[in-house]
Amino acid sequence: MHKEDIHWLSIFGLQHSGLSALRVKGRIIDRWGKVGYARLFNGSSILTVALAFFSMNFWGWLYFLTNPEAVQPVLLFPGVILIALGLIVSTKASQAISVSTVADMRTDRKPQLVTDGIYSRIRHPLYLATILLLLGMAAVYPFANVLVFALSLIGYVLVGAWLEERKLVLQYGQEYLEYRKKAGFMVPVLRRQGH
Repeated sequence: MHKEDIHWLSIFGLQHSGLSALRVKGRIIDRWGKVGYARLFNGSSILTVALAFFSMNFWGWLYFLTNPEAVQPVLLFPGVILIALGLIVSTKASQAISVSTVADMRTDRKPQLVTDGIYSRIRHPLYLATILLLLGMAAVYPFANVLVFALSLIGYVLVGAWLEERKLVLQYGQEYLEYRKKAGFMVPVLRRQGH
């Protein structure tokens, strides 16, 4: 991975973390509303991660069509399955929680804690979905720069999830501490017999 790749990954991390900070989020929502915040956050996230992704200067994304002898089925098929699982998890999470709910984490009011649907079993399904997608991408494209890119973002996601846990405990207090006992961090808790 080149310096430029790390530079763009750093910009993505700063953008994502900066716009997620409660103080920054509250100010943007106060000025442009929840829809404005959601558009700014999503648009800038997509732009910065795309710039980081394309900064790898790897243009052989269709190698399995143009160079089929390079395909490694032992990695390709599990990679496709991981990507499919990531898409399923992200869809289930999106059904349970909307962008406006996430965007409404203001300091002057406390949004409702979402604990139903997929959130009844796992506290951070969108982070899990991101990790599954990144691992799938690294398996489908088994190249060093893609692997470094995926592992770098997975590291960022894990740190982000840990920091978000701290923020949610501060925001929801005992309600969140009780919820943590029932739902897994990023591995779903299976229902116990009798529940």
